[in-house]
Amino acid sequence: MNHSERTGVTPPAPPGKIIPLIPGVVRSAGDRRAMLREAVLQVVGHLVLRSVPPSSRAPLFEQALGLLDEAGWGLDELARAAEPGPAQDELLRILGLLE
Repeated sequence: MNHSERTGVTPPAPPGKIIPLIPGVVRSAGDRRAMLREAVLQVVGHLVLRSVPPSSRAPLFEQALGLLDEAGWGLDELARAAEPGPAQDELLRILGLLE
């Protein structure tokens, strides 16, 4: 016999899924894609040209780093994509960030 059967009191049902509200700026999908594209290009530069200090990094820098990791490109490919051109366009296309 469980507690509610012994006491005749039914405990309240647990609340449904709680989604915490996080204050911040709401951006459209297009704005977010543009921000992520900028961050990806910053990460590529960070990896092959010059280090970007944490205080100067784009807001989506870490997410862009993870996205590049998933793409599986080597440093030689990223070096070619560091400057505007076909390699950069190909990288952005693969990542779904080409306009």
